[in-house]
Amino acid sequence: MTFISQRNNLFGLLFSATVVVAAAGGCAPAADTPEATASASAPAVSAPADSPAPAASADDGCPPDVNLMYEWLKATPAIFNEIDKSVTGIGEPRCADGWSTAMTVVKNADPLVVLFKYEPNTGKWIPVGLGSDGVCDGAVKVPEAVQAKLHPGC
Repeated sequence: MTFISQRNNLFGLLFSATVVVAAAGGCAPAADTPEATASASAPAVSAPADSPAPAASADDGCPPDVNLMYEWLKATPAIFNEIDKSVTGIGEPRCADGWSTAMTVVKNADPLVVLFKYEPNTGKWIPVGLGSDGVCDGAVKVPEAVQAKLHPGC
């Protein structure tokens, strides 16, 4: 009986110590360290659920959210209807100075390059061109310095 009682006391002490450490924050930085000051002065901010786009690191919208870009592409019938109906998404976005290209993901056709222009007022990437080559020299002209940073089909 004594062994069981001592063992239960040992488990009780370990449990209590674990609870105290967890309640104290475990390995949280000391109050006077830069890490503690930064986390205390900058509360976490989350975007509203209906936010049109993730916050960009600069006014050029880069890096783009490929899932939102695909949704905006589907909402642009003038361009989306030109893509093979086996399209399941877009991928491999490349972005520079408010312009982006992404490759279509299709099952029954060759992938195409989609050209997007960032709209800073709405936070959306607007599809403005589509093709396999010369997409950035069509009706919408992309500056040559930017073209070098995008897909070869640009």
